[in-house]
Amino acid sequence: MATAAHALTLLVAALHLGFMVLETVGWSRMGRRLGMSPSDIEGSRLLAANQGIYNGAVAMTLLWALSSGNDAAVLAMLVFVVVVGVFGGVTVSASILVVQALPAVLALVLRLLG
Repeated sequence: MATAAHALTLLVAALHLGFMVLETVGWSRMGRRLGMSPSDIEGSRLLAANQGIYNGAVAMTLLWALSSGNDAAVLAMLVFVVVVGVFGGVTVSASILVVQALPAVLALVLRLLG
């Protein structure tokens, strides 16, 4: 179970690195996929980049906590991801619950059981 928890935690970190890339360097393409107008994409570029930097920080903190064996920090970050994912799922899009919150919930549960 520890191996699965570790793998899921790595997946959560990888997802957040991906979110960072989409929200920083890939925002124009992502905005178009979301059906945003060019002016909305441009008007939200800095907000998206800021959000992307936060996602990158989540990923790097998770990777640091894993590599240093800091289980308390791993658990805290997974709880943070779950809370933010649920908030995003309720306020923005239900798909955030599946893409962001669910992997973190599974990793958290496995870590707590292991």
